Amino acid sequence: MQVSTKHEMTSHWKSRTGFLLAAVGGAIGLGNIWRFPFEAGQNGGAAFVIIYVGFVIIIGFPLLAAETMLGRYGKQGAVTNFGHVARMEDKSQNWKYVGWFIASSSFILCSYYSVIAGTTGAYAIEAIMGSFKGITPDGAVELYASYSGSPLKLTFWHGFFMAVCALILSKELNNGIEKMTSIAMPIFFCLLLALIIMAAVIGDFGAGASFLFAPDFSKVNAGVVVSALGQAFFSIGVALGIMLTFGAYLPQETSIVKSAFIICIADTCVAVFAGLAIFPIVFGFGMEPNVGSALVFNTMTVAFGQLEYGALVGTAFFTLLAIAGFTTLLALMEQMVSYLNKFYDMKRSKAASIVTGSIFSLGMVSVFSTNILADVTISGMNLLDSFDWWINKVGLPLGGLLTAVFVGWVINKQNVLDAFGANEKHLELLYTVIKYLCPLAIAIVFVSQFT
Repeated sequence: MQVSTKHEMTSHWKSRTGFLLAAVGGAIGLGNIWRFPFEAGQNGGAAFVIIYVGFVIIIGFPLLAAETMLGRYGKQGAVTNFGHVARMEDKSQNWKYVGWFIASSSFILCSYYSVIAGTTGAYAIEAIMGSFKGITPDGAVELYASYSGSPLKLTFWHGFFMAVCALILSKELNNGIEKMTSIAMPIFFCLLLALIIMAAVIGDFGAGASFLFAPDFSKVNAGVVVSALGQAFFSIGVALGIMLTFGAYLPQETSIVKSAFIICIADTCVAVFAGLAIFPIVFGFGMEPNVGSALVFNTMTVAFGQLEYGALVGTAFFTLLAIAGFTTLLALMEQMVSYLNKFYDMKRSKAASIVTGSIFSLGMVSVFSTNILADVTISGMNLLDSFDWWINKVGLPLGGLLTAVFVGWVINKQNVLDAFGANEKHLELLYTVIKYLCPLAIAIVFVSQFT
């Protein structure tokens, strides 16, 4: 079948380092710093961590490599890659809907992710202004309520993040995302290291480390396993189109397997390191680790308020969160911007404005979910939490399952191996895992949450 190459990507990463920093920046986000600690806190600490790491190894890494390969093979962004590759393989065009499903998941995720990321930016400013000094638990709840209950504040910070993202995404790949993440990620890692050192000095590092590394498997049930799978997908960025799109910009000589391995290691280490930065402070100040999402916005602010240099530590912590959210938003939205740019010959500045404007509009539902629309619930959850439930429990597992099936069962095996590259090692084993183990494991965990 003659397949048009008109809409294939022509831009490439300037360097492997630039690609890795962008990919790691896309993978490392609020899922690592905000979500991972409270998921671990609610699901048994180290037992959850072990299951999470297991899913990263047996599912996350193979799928990350498969997505990157699929992106480089099709040379198109996530929105159209499945349909394009299906044409290349002379297979059903119904596969194109998988790309749209993944892109829609990313779109929904961006809409509420920006609201949460915006709040972390606001808290960084609050820390600079000394708002945490001497704050009580009730005071921390009131501070958070002053944001969650204020459509104006949430809208401002949500809009601020979208405006900055539009500015970066309006530039070409090398001068936009690659340049931005090459600056932001080193700052991110320096801040994280500094926070771990401070946590070891001011908190109970032994208790925090024990919570993360001494498992209690009696707390493990099907819900914990599903949460660990969702966290693995969420934190690495699997099934969100990030690596599908970034892979389309990847030169042929770059090793996909090595890159995927580095990204998974970096992402997992950051999640664990975030725990080492948070839980020593939590235990050192006699607080509870299993308080859910309030762990970051309520518990940590109280801890910072008791420190002599709490303003400095709090600023560093919430700046870290804001950077993580920002780099992930850029990675998620690139697939949408590149689609409009390639398929409609639209200037990137216009495409970026349309994408960020649309996401900002949908994000207003999440803005209003904790105030004006607080009484509107779905299965007992507000609208933002409902979005989050859908993405983590349905969107990510289903997107990952369909990706594994497409790579393992639809594309010709030799084409898959060739797309990975002749110099890659253990490809037969990796292909077998993608074809058999990944779909089976995801399907079992996915179905178990509804039974």
